[in-house]
Amino acid sequence: MRVLRLAKETAVQARTQARNQLKAVLLGIDRELREDLSNLSNTHLIATCADLPNADDAAVFTLRLLARRIQQLTAEVKELARRTTKAIRSCRPQLLDIIGVWPDNAAALLIAAGDNPERLASVASFAALCGINPVEQSPGKT
Repeated sequence: MRVLRLAKETAVQARTQARNQLKAVLLGIDRELREDLSNLSNTHLIATCADLPNADDAAVFTLRLLARRIQQLTAEVKELARRTTKAIRSCRPQLLDIIGVWPDNAAALLIAAGDNPERLASVASFAALCGINPVEQSPGKT
């Protein structure tokens, strides 16, 4: 589960970086094309750029390349999320039934608990495990 979470985090980071690059390239393209693309939502912008015709223009080529990379990374993120959910359901299905606990939260909890979840008997023990337990600053005060 840890490797799935790591792969998903890096895919999300790469997708964000590619989106930012696509927006930056938009600033340097032909004015007419930029105006056509500027009013589109992110989803439509990416789909439109991915379908741009193959051209000798470096900016258009880059827009198409980045849009296709974003689409590929989006598919990767969805697949990793699906596999993470499946892994959680196979070992602790009741965890996803708790209101407010999503697959990412559940994965983080299971990774923190490791192979011996009995060591998380209380909120204080979980805080100690995460390194966020209160530290006494003066006698009797935390």
